[in-house]
Order: sequence, then structure tokens, then C-alpha cells
Amino acid sequence: MSNALSIAAVTGVIKYLLENGLVSDAIATSVGDVLVTALPPDRITVGSDERAQLNLFLYQVTQNHNVDWVSQEFRKGYSRIIHNPSYTNPPLALDLHYLLTAYGPKDFQAEILLGSAMQMLHKSPIIASEMIENALINASETSTSSVFSQALASVSVSVLAKQIGQIKISPEFFKMEETSKIWSALQTHYRPSVTYQASMVLIESLNEQAEDFYVIPLSQPNIEQVTVPAQPQQPIVVGSRLLIQGKWLQGEVTKIRFDRTEKMLPPSDVKETQISLSVPSDLQAGVHGIQVIHQTIPNAGQTHNVAESNVVAFILHPSITAASVAQVQASENDLRSAEISLKFNPKVGNMQRVVLLLNQMSNGQAIAYSFTVTPRTEDSDTIIIPVTNIKPGIYLVQVQIDGAQSPLYKNQTGEYDSPQVNII
Repeated sequence: MSNALSIAAVTGVIKYLLENGLVSDAIATSVGDVLVTALPPDRITVGSDERAQLNLFLYQVTQNHNVDWVSQEFRKGYSRIIHNPSYTNPPLALDLHYLLTAYGPKDFQAEILLGSAMQMLHKSPIIASEMIENALINASETSTSSVFSQALASVSVSVLAKQIGQIKISPEFFKMEETSKIWSALQTHYRPSVTYQASMVLIESLNEQAEDFYVIPLSQPNIEQVTVPAQPQQPIVVGSRLLIQGKWLQGEVTKIRFDRTEKMLPPSDVKETQISLSVPSDLQAGVHGIQVIHQTIPNAGQTHNVAESNVVAFILHPSITAASVAQVQASENDLRSAEISLKFNPKVGNMQRVVLLLNQMSNGQAIAYSFTVTPRTEDSDTIIIPVTNIKPGIYLVQVQIDGAQSPLYKNQTGEYDSPQVNII
């Protein structure tokens, strides 16, 4: 994993911003076709063959003055782990200094382009990692034969964007004397220009010979919500496809942990902003925690957890797969007692709290009953529940298991009709 491309990546991102902004800028489009380049100014054609053009040139690289602070934070959130615990090699923190120059063969073209470019950069003083990633993807796909595109092909664009983190762009207004020194050093024709500083860019020294070496990403994975795809309000049951949404979810190796177990599952589909997987069948109904874990590629048969997300809770609802009634007996006041047999998915734990809920299907006043079920001696997917003093009728059946309630299902007319039992 290398961030030696960070300098070129920052230049590419700013160039992309300018190109993208010119397309949507009505004033800039009045100039006509505009070329955006990142070349040394002495290679720009001027004179009779001059054209409307913006050029971004990296003319100086300096060390960032906050390097000590960055090193401390960097070691906390983005550090290498090796067998030598005293290893604390900090990153190289840089500021990049750019000369943005406008060219044009006609009156006012250069001024219009320079004003438009400065307005674009003023509107986006902070470039977040998402925009950086989009810009790098665009750069890698637009011109696959370019040197930059070929260099990007050797690394993970999403990882490179995470390494950069964010870019702060601010103008540097020099006196004429300082500006003259820059253009004198360039030994080319002066054109309207402005200087910018991009900070901060981190370059970490890599020791490729180190053993058992891995990197902790600067951006920890973050889960924002867990839902069922296309049906966010649908209860989560065994077999449901879970959609985990958030930021920085994709790692070198991505695993999912449920609750506090050490067993971790590989998801079927992993992206930066979402992960999907099926609910495992061995989870019991109730409240569960879910967590995204980033690991390294196994080295000598061993993996390391290098980043763990926040824990987000979701409710796994039990499903009643079958319901029947037996041992119906009449009692006083035309009431009934019976045994209701329910089959569940997933299995019910022997110490889980189970409550049976019965709601009469009636056009008149609805009658509801609830019965607390005594603990079992073992886990089971079938429970026989005795009920007493119930009026005869057809009842919708639900259970609550550790507070998680089983869903009801509708018929074609949109009315709830299952699962149900008939007590006569």
C-alpha cells in the first residue's frame, strides 16, 4: 500500500474540479472550448497559436508546520503495527503550492477564466474524501493511456482517497516582487495567475522488508443504519438480506461480527457506502449488535483486525411458520381452554422470555389475550402453549421473544389474515 501517488493525486483532483466546474459555469462557457492542463508553464503554447487554457503547476513543496501534531494523531489512527512496539516513524506532512495561470488569445478571455477558476476553488475550500475518490476514478477512466491513469491502476483508488483524507485549498496572495521571482525562475511569458496552497498531504515511509506489518486506515468504518433493502420498514427475520449503510465500509478484508462473538462472517457484497449479507440462521430472536471489521490479508495463516466500526443494534424478529390448535375444551360462560402449538424460525432459546399474543378477527369489538410462556429445558423450534378462558373464534397469532414481535401477513385485499388459529 503506497501513498507516493498522493502529490500527483492532489494535483489530479484540483484539475478535475476545474474541468468539471468549467462545464457548468455559464460565464466560462462564453469563452468557448477551454483546455485544463497540469504542465510546466514553459511548455504552454503562447503567441499566435495560443488558446483558451487554464494551467495548474506545482511549483513548490514545503513541510507542513503542524507536522508534530499530525504525527501524534497519525500514530493513533493510522499507524503501522510491527513486533517492535517502539516503532513510531511519523509521516512526512507536506503543503503543495500551485501556480494557476489563465491563457487566452482574445481580450478578456484570460481574466474571465481566472475569475471563474478562483470562484470554483473558493466555493470548495475543503475537498472531502468522497469527492477525491470520484475525481480519481474519473481520472483513471477518462484517459487510460495517460501516465497518471496507469499509475492509479496499480493501487486501490478508494484506499488512496482515504489516505489523503481531505484537502484544504487556500489562496496565497504574494506581493509583485515575489510573483516576479516565480515567473523569472520559470523563464517564460507572464500571464494572469494566482497561487494556491493545498494542505495537508501525508507521505508515509514504507519498509517493505518488515514482517507482520499492516496499516490501520485513517478513516474508521462507520455504520449509519441497518435495514432490509427496498423495504426499510420491513421486519428483519432469518433469511432477510441486511443492508448495512455508512461510510468507509470496504477494507482490505471485510468481515461482519454479530454481538460479541469471535465468529465473523464474510458479506456477499461490499462497497464503500454499503454492505449486504443474509441474516445467519443461528441467531436467536431479539436485539443484536452488528459491527464491520477490517482485517489484513492473511500472512502466514494469520489475520489481524486493523479497524472496527461502531456497533449498531437491530431487532431480529421471530417467524411463526406453523400454528395449530388441540385439546379444545369448553368451560364456564362459553369459554374455551386449549393447547396452541407453534413452530418458529429461529429456534427459541430455553431461557428466552416468550409471550403469546392472540387477537380475534372480528368485525365488531376486537378481543385480545396474552399468555406468558414458562421457560423450557432446551432450545426448540416448537412450543406447545396452554391457553384458558378464551372466547371461541378465529385469532391472529403473534409471539414476543425477548421483546421482538413476530410479523403478521396480509392477504390480497390488504387485510391481515395469518398466521391464525381457530378455537371453536
